[in-house]
Amino acid sequence: MKRESIQKTGGRADGEGKELITVAVTCYNIEKYVEKAMLCVLHQTYPRLEIIAVDDGSTDRTGQILDEIARKNPERDIRIFHTQNQGPGRARNLAIEEARGAYLGFVDGDDTIEPQMFEWMYTALIHTASDLCICGYKECHVEEQAQPVPEREGVSTHVYDRADIYTLSEEELLTLYIEEDERIKIRNAVWNKLYKRELIASLRMPAQMQYEDILFTMKLIGQTKGACYIDLPLYHYVVDRKDSIMNRGASRGILTDQIPAYRKKDAYLKSIGREDLVCVHDYLVYKKLLLLYTEARRSKDPEKRACLKELRQAILPVRRRMKEIYSCSIANPHEKLRMQLFLLHPVFYNLFMDVNEGLILPMRQGRDPQGVHKP
Repeated sequence: MKRESIQKTGGRADGEGKELITVAVTCYNIEKYVEKAMLCVLHQTYPRLEIIAVDDGSTDRTGQILDEIARKNPERDIRIFHTQNQGPGRARNLAIEEARGAYLGFVDGDDTIEPQMFEWMYTALIHTASDLCICGYKECHVEEQAQPVPEREGVSTHVYDRADIYTLSEEELLTLYIEEDERIKIRNAVWNKLYKRELIASLRMPAQMQYEDILFTMKLIGQTKGACYIDLPLYHYVVDRKDSIMNRGASRGILTDQIPAYRKKDAYLKSIGREDLVCVHDYLVYKKLLLLYTEARRSKDPEKRACLKELRQAILPVRRRMKEIYSCSIANPHEKLRMQLFLLHPVFYNLFMDVNEGLILPMRQGRDPQGVHKP
């Protein structure tokens, strides 16, 4: 991983010499939020944007709001697609198929982004000759007004004056992605990335899988020869919509969709000879499952409590590979002790966690950006 310090070059404000970027905004029943998201895209400082908004069969006013925005901005390159509800994977596939830009980015229709996001990501891609640019993100609450990226006193607004930018080799990209590095936030999500269209053109997302980002990103990283990372939170990710898909049965979604996707992720890593990363990946999966089990047991939500037996069954296979998994490069010995207590004495584990509630280690949960979309 190399920190870049590249002399900036000037660009014309009218967009001459800059390539077209397609921004895909996927939407489902988000009438309260979609206008704000679309305005963030319309107000981007990058001069050549094609905006594709896909209304995935909304039953509220989402589709009407999108049409109104397009009518009010006839000078902008905006295309609105209204489809039957088929899931966010199919909506994103439609955007991939319809995109005309040399580069493609995604925005969830209830999130917001910094005005410079696509300009800065494009600049980083060009200067580093990368296939993929990834940026940091900030988790925000629905009513929270995301604060803009702070300026450094006495410098310009050019990306190289405002952020650390790192180039990542194919090997570094894969390792940081699997390890879920907390500084270089690769993540499964499609929305903190700008892709060369040729990199993404042949890939498609499963239509109905709730965690469709996982397999898509795994395949994409396998094809990427080089990437760059902007260490600034250019994307603002809303974490607490009560009507979001992840707040309507997170535990069930983990069991039915995310775990099968993780198994396919393991199979890919094995196919390229990265057994070491399989252990790292499985360590994080079992850590997450144990956290979900503990939270479900404490929850008063009957849907979450109904998943307890299945969550326990999903955790038990770790017994066969305890030594291997908990010897991986990022393993925490305290996590190993917690898992051993759960496996050997589940009643004592439950009592211990009830008494020591504060010992649950913080993890991304609820609407986890690791592979989670908003409909």
